[in-house]
Formats: sequence, C-alpha cells, structure tokens
Amino acid sequence: MENLSEFLHKYIPCVDLTDFLDCFQRKIIAKKDFLVRPGDLCDFLVFIDKGLFRVYYYDLEGKEITSWFSFEHWMVTDMLAFYTNQKATFYVEALEDSEVFMITKEQLEELYAVNPEYREFGRRFAEEALAMMMGRSMSLQTLNATERYEELLANPEFMLKIPLKYLASYLGITDTSLSRIRKSFE
Repeated sequence: MENLSEFLHKYIPCVDLTDFLDCFQRKIIAKKDFLVRPGDLCDFLVFIDKGLFRVYYYDLEGKEITSWFSFEHWMVTDMLAFYTNQKATFYVEALEDSEVFMITKEQLEELYAVNPEYREFGRRFAEEALAMMMGRSMSLQTLNATERYEELLANPEFMLKIPLKYLASYLGITDTSLSRIRKSFE
C-alpha cells in the first residue's frame, strides 16, 4: 500500500488518505489473465503495485492493436469504458504475474462526495492520462516508425519487459519492420 499512497500523494499532497486507501482491495492477477474484456462492465481503476499490463483491441480486419502498456506504480483500466459508463471495448491483460489494488467508480464517487479534496486526484489523474494518450496519438500520426522506436528507447522498461510482437503492434508496424529498425540501431 505504500506505493499506492505515494502515487495518490503525487496528485493530492498534504491530504489524509486513510479513507481513500481503505477503499482499495488487493488482488493477485496471474500472467495472461484479463482485468477486462470487450463487453464487460468496467467500473474500476486498478493501481499496479507489481506487474505489467497491456491494453489492446482488434481492428475491423481482426488485427490485434496494442494501444497502451501500464507499468508498476501506475493505473490501468479501459479508460473509455470507465469514463463513459459504457461496456468495455478493450482487453486489459496481465503480461506478468501482478499484484494490484482496485477501487470501483462508485467508491471513488462516494469519496469525492465525502471529501472534496479527493476530487483533485480524479481531475489531475484524468488530465495526465488524457495528455499521455494525446501524445501517443500525435506520435502515431506525425512520426515515422523509426522515430517512434527511438521514443521507446528513452524508456528502457519497454525494451526489457515487453515482447517484441507487442512492441511492433504498439508502434503500428510488423514484427519484420521492427527487427529491421532494431538492427539499424545496433
């Protein structure tokens, strides 16, 4: 819980988090298990204490598209379903055995009503997640595959923990293209 407390304090420093932390439930998620699949109700946020998750979907031609990775000490969910109260459209899969802390949207709303200072977490977290997703969208639309790969090199966790087939999907390229690009950096 210490990592979760530090994470929340990043958004709401100098606030007593006792009530907030009490709402989170610890869960163990095995590698290759899913937090959510398309069609599921996704009314929760998950803090990753240990582990790694991949968020992906299938396009109209049945091709798997990785849209996001969430590492330790970050949150993961199907953000679209969570914020729109619709059924999930993404798969959220554990890439490693993981230990997480989960809170429901209903619990969050109750916390926000009881302690308005907690709302700052929701606002700031949503803003940060939106900015990250907008940056990713911009990268996919304005950078070529080599430049997108270079961006990944700035984050060694991507290169050390994520299988190449998922990295290729995340970069919007084939496995073969990724191999070619990687060789050019050797």
